[in-house]
Amino acid sequence: MKLKLIKDKKKIDIIFEKGTLLKVGNISLKFYNFNDNSVSYGLAVPKRNIPLASKRNLIKRRLRAVVSKALFPGLNIESSFFVIYNSKRVLSSLEMENDFKKTLTLLSKQATPN
Repeated sequence: MKLKLIKDKKKIDIIFEKGTLLKVGNISLKFYNFNDNSVSYGLAVPKRNIPLASKRNLIKRRLRAVVSKALFPGLNIESSFFVIYNSKRVLSSLEMENDFKKTLTLLSKQATPN
């Protein structure tokens, strides 16, 4: 399974219109299953929260690293998702990773209800 960035504007619109939102800490995850057996993702760091472009780019680099690091150790997610950064300050990679792992735990619980 190869992790790809979402480049299709229509897919992004569908994720935001029909997708489910999970919010944990400073990271929100909007996800939708397209039933195409591919996992793709997108990142959003709002300009109103982080006005400096250099800080937004730093956050995006850290989020890309966290996403690739957190998804590959055997977690089986078949949905496309969008990661939205909600904090008004720049978090460390460790803080981002902890929030993202909590969000993925909630996502896996929703995917397999008891």
